[in-house]
Parts: sequence; C-alpha cells; structure tokens
Amino acid sequence: MALWGISTTGETATNNYAIPKYTSGSTTFDGVDINNSPHNFFADNRGWVYRHYNDGKYSGLSTAYMDEVHVPVAGLNTAGVPSDLGSTGLALATPVAVFFADPSNANPISIVGGGATNFISTATSGEIHLCFNESVYASVGATMQVRVFDGNNLNEQASIVATAGSVAHGVSIPVYTNTSGQEVITSFPGQISNRIAFTFTSPSTLQTADITFLTTTTTAGNTVAAGATIIPVDALIQSTEDLPGSGKKPVAIGDSISASPLANAEIVSIGTTTVTISTGSTSASAVAAGTAVTFTQRTSRTNLHIDMSQGFTGIITDMGQATGVTSSFNQDIIRQIGGAGSLDNTSSDTFPLGVGTTILSVRA
Repeated sequence: MALWGISTTGETATNNYAIPKYTSGSTTFDGVDINNSPHNFFADNRGWVYRHYNDGKYSGLSTAYMDEVHVPVAGLNTAGVPSDLGSTGLALATPVAVFFADPSNANPISIVGGGATNFISTATSGEIHLCFNESVYASVGATMQVRVFDGNNLNEQASIVATAGSVAHGVSIPVYTNTSGQEVITSFPGQISNRIAFTFTSPSTLQTADITFLTTTTTAGNTVAAGATIIPVDALIQSTEDLPGSGKKPVAIGDSISASPLANAEIVSIGTTTVTISTGSTSASAVAAGTAVTFTQRTSRTNLHIDMSQGFTGIITDMGQATGVTSSFNQDIIRQIGGAGSLDNTSSDTFPLGVGTTILSVRA
C-alpha cells in the first residue's frame, strides 16, 4: 500500500508528504488547471480525499466544492488508527506547499498566458495559500509575513502582513472527524480545509533598480571613446524569435550595457551583432575581447517574498488529533501549483518568481 500513502513513517518532500504517490509527477496533476493539482489532496477520517472547487476560490474560503475519496482509510489522519493496520495513520498535519495564488483566480491560470503568471498590480489584493496534507482548523487572524525587495531582490523595505480570513457567516461546512464521524459546522470563525488562504495588499508604490536581463561577451576589443562607441557582442537578442522558448528579453534602445570599464552605458543604436553607446558614456579605455557584458533595464518593480523563515503565527489545529500543528516551514516545501510560475525561470529575472512560487513581482 506504499503507493496509497498509508505505510510511510515520515512526512517529507522525499516521500511526497505521504500524499498518494501516483499524484507526484503525474501529468494528470501538473497542468495549468488549478483543479488538477496534487495540493488538493488531503487526509481526513475518510482517507485520502481530492477536493474539486466550484466557486473559483480554491481554499478554505470556498463554499462550493466536491470531495472525491480516492483511497478509503478510516482514521487515516490520526497516527495508529485504524488499529488493525498498526501505526499507519499520519502524524500531525504537515505543511506541504506555500505559494502566491493567482490574484484573478483564473482557471486555467492565464494572466500572462499558459501558466506564466509572474506579477501582480500595485495596491491589489492577493493571496498566499498554505496547504497541508490533512484537513485542519485555521482560526481567523492567523498571519504570515511577506518581505519586500526591489527587482534585484535587494534593498529590503518594511514587511507586509498576510492575514487568514474567515468563511462567510452562515455557511455550513461538512467535516469528518474521528470522534463524531460526519458533522456540520456553521459560521466557523476561520477556515476548515487543507488549503488556507492568507490575504494581503500589494504595495502602492514601486522600487526602481537596474535589472539584468541578458549576459553575453564582447567578440572583439576596442577603445570606447568619442567616435568609437560601437561594441561588438555575441548572443545579441533582437527579438523573442532569436531564442524561441528562452523567455529572454530582447535588447532595445534605451537599455544599458556594462562591460569593463563601462558601467550602465546607455544604448542608442543596435546592429545585428553590435550595440552603440552614447558618447556621454564613453571613456578612453579599452574593452578587451571576451569581456563579460551585462545588459540592464531601469525598471520599476517590487518583489514580494513569502518569509519562509517565519512560517505562520496564530492557531491552526490538526483536525484528527485536536492539537496545534507546527508553524515553521521546511525550505524543501513544495511551492508550485497548477503549473504556474517557474522554479527555473530565466525570463528577465534569474530567480524563481511568479504565481505558484514564493516570490511574486509587483508592477504598475
């Protein structure tokens, strides 16, 4: 029964946090459809359950969804239950994923296209979703911290707080406990789910920084002085068609180039394999062949980072064992959802960012 998640002795990234193994890497659960995600799998008294959301909220704030029991195991969410299987139940609920959710709740995720959502607008409400491998009770007001940096992930500003909200008053939520079986809880002050939503507001103003979008080398040396401002470079990208699928930004007039001894020299013209810089940026110094070149763009952008070192504060309780769960996060916690974002992103930023990851850009 190892494939069904009831024979593990630990809950870690290496064993998919005990979630049924057929969901790990399966093409059935890695598309841009938010309802086809392994993070919608959780354990409760019924066994392993897959939740299909019908109201576009995809979290404990949802009031319309359908649960599909994939692997019936009574008492799976309590260690040692059922007794005839020995200690095959799960220990306390474990965080298995934390990520920025799609602010538009689009399905498929499509703000930028095909799961490539990588930013949120200024002064916009957004959500962080914290997923567990079991259903939990989360009290309203639990918080997570979001760190704020410029587009180069530098110059940290004051953090902002993401706060767990509550399901709407009057809503009845069916739950499956180990003591009462199925019961209905109405007007719960918080969320009952494996997927808890924390809401925040993005900054209204942006930071500005020179952001590197392409690195290359010079192909021939020359002295950059008035009248000699042309720099030959390799791998010059003039359109996205030059490197299909690379996601790299083309070089444009107004961008900057740095190649020792130049620093952030303005580009005024672009050739097939050359760039020309402003005479005001030149000096009577040589740029040697093979010198490393970086292209940058002055960009207004702020990056939000989920504070992985802080975890969450507030009360989130294991449904099956009626005790608080660990509030800290492991650095290997899964953090992609529905195919969005990119953990190996190389488009204009050399770090993982986007919906479905723990870093999200804010742009005007």
